[in-house]
Amino acid sequence: MIEIRGLHKSFGSLQVLKGIDLSMEHGKVLVIIGPSGSGKTTLLRCFNLLEIPDQGSLSLGELNLEFTQNRKIPHKTLMALRQKTGMVFQSYNLFPHMTALGNVMEGQVTVQKRSKEEAKQRGLELLAKVGLSDKAEAYPHQLSGGQQQRVAIARAMAVDPEVLLFDEPTSALDPELVGEVLKVIKQLAAEGMTMVIVTHEMKFAADVADRIILMDNGVILEQGTPQQVLEQTENPRALQFLNRLSGDDL
Repeated sequence: MIEIRGLHKSFGSLQVLKGIDLSMEHGKVLVIIGPSGSGKTTLLRCFNLLEIPDQGSLSLGELNLEFTQNRKIPHKTLMALRQKTGMVFQSYNLFPHMTALGNVMEGQVTVQKRSKEEAKQRGLELLAKVGLSDKAEAYPHQLSGGQQQRVAIARAMAVDPEVLLFDEPTSALDPELVGEVLKVIKQLAAEGMTMVIVTHEMKFAADVADRIILMDNGVILEQGTPQQVLEQTENPRALQFLNRLSGDDL
């Protein structure tokens, strides 16, 4: 179970999150949508404390954190939370000097202290899972954007996280490469992986989400099933955002 209560985050005088409340169950997929600047990426980054909230609380499994202004989170607590989460960024963030397999092994060896042989075996299993068995020895510059993002997904999974976090996982990809990444994420959803996904792909959101939250201006405008949020909302601002999207996106 993940639970967030009263979450606030500001950058200087700019208030980005204005009291977010949400919860989700293990094995479910939460998708976050909304216009640019709505706070959705900041909220996602608060899940694993890449951004430290100014106020509120966050619970992930047995970890319970309370945030107040200027309170420092102990490094041990930060690491404990981050070991429960795997993050997949827009821009892959692979180590350019490592092969695909090396990238997937790195966190296992340095963070989880697995042996290189054990990390290699797990890495090969995960590369196979994302359809890249034949690319284990390829370097990032030898891979397409879609292949790099699939390596990034395998790397995030390698540390056996309780939840996977995706920040616009297809936004940096050419349109023809989007499908191969979304296919992997849908497969993980079907297997019961707990995921929080920020995306602008509305068809994908409708297909994969157990629940969608629609954010604007630092607050949650709507939350519910894909049908409730994408088809049945009566909130004027939510309708304005959704109506800006082409009919093909819904």
